[in-house]
Amino acid sequence: MKGTDQYIELWRAERARIDACAPAALNARREAAAAAFERMGFPSRKVERYKYTDVAAAFAPNYGLQLATAPAAPLTEAAAARYGTLADVETDAVTALNTMLVQDVLVIHVAAGERKEHPVQITNTLRATAPLMQNRRLLILAEAGAHVQVILSDRAAADQDFLTTQVTEVFVEPGAHVELYDIEDTAERCHRFHQVFAEVAAGGHLTHTTFTLAGGLSRNQTDVRLKGKGAEAVLLGCAITNGTQHVDNNTLIDHCAPGGVSRELYKYVVDQQSTGAFAGKVLVREGAVQTDSVERNANLVCTEQARMWTQPMLEIYADDVKCSHGSTVGQLNDEALFYMRQRGISEVEARTLLKQAFASEVLNEIPLEALQQRLHVQVEKRFRSCEDCKLCAK
Repeated sequence: MKGTDQYIELWRAERARIDACAPAALNARREAAAAAFERMGFPSRKVERYKYTDVAAAFAPNYGLQLATAPAAPLTEAAAARYGTLADVETDAVTALNTMLVQDVLVIHVAAGERKEHPVQITNTLRATAPLMQNRRLLILAEAGAHVQVILSDRAAADQDFLTTQVTEVFVEPGAHVELYDIEDTAERCHRFHQVFAEVAAGGHLTHTTFTLAGGLSRNQTDVRLKGKGAEAVLLGCAITNGTQHVDNNTLIDHCAPGGVSRELYKYVVDQQSTGAFAGKVLVREGAVQTDSVERNANLVCTEQARMWTQPMLEIYADDVKCSHGSTVGQLNDEALFYMRQRGISEVEARTLLKQAFASEVLNEIPLEALQQRLHVQVEKRFRSCEDCKLCAK
């Protein structure tokens, strides 16, 4: 419990400073979160949802805690009423830790019937001269019939050890449409944990897309509850890993009402000594008839040293449903490589093009055209070495 004690002691020592600069709604949930975190401790690999990531090791080093120096603005009545109601502090230790330490929450509130013409983009750039821990919170509330696109972008501007926790709560009210894009392009000394909790009402739609282009250790957990009739969710993910990078995506889509639709596609390109993990569960509850769900995970493992774990799951308690799931793990197609080599394409270029084509299936599912084009460029940069590519010089 040494790792847990380290953070409990930190919270107790700095509680006055943490509370002084935080809105009342955050402080109201802090005590219960701390008690839950102290009771649970960091999850071991025996905990099903965390079996692919050594959480305690990621949090073991001593990090400086980034604390605010001025009071945050109070939450609106609507935001205060929703804050923390989806985030699971009783069974998820990382969420409890974030709730215990976070000082501010960014709120995106879209009024009923309002359609945001342009995406809301949030860029987090990590800078520090010493190891730093950062805890972030995001709340998205889309009222009935609203439409909003949100782009989260994480970058690292310093060669330093960073530990980031983020908890995002998304409320999609009847007929609303939310697109959430999460792009990580950091560095190998960055550890990042992002927990997303979403609730979709009748006729609502949520698209959540996760791209891990570069980083050290990344764990993304996405829990979506389709609570209203005809609610829809699309989860997309792409991870490109090399070196000793580790990327773990864990998802749960909970069909609670009739006529729900969910689509899930995650693809990994795992290279060198890196590791990838995907565990996705679709739960169809009793009474959730006429559910239509498809879950797919496809993985490209490029070396003998790379590792990929995959675990798609279905749990169904209703009749009259249409559900499917599947996963594949393979290598680059030798016949395709041979075909391209015969046409004068070098082996290095052929491998790069095949990897790009593999990842493009996820990219092409993104409805936001400008972001899709931007990610195509970033993916190409990621696959090409500096010696072969002049894009990075731009």
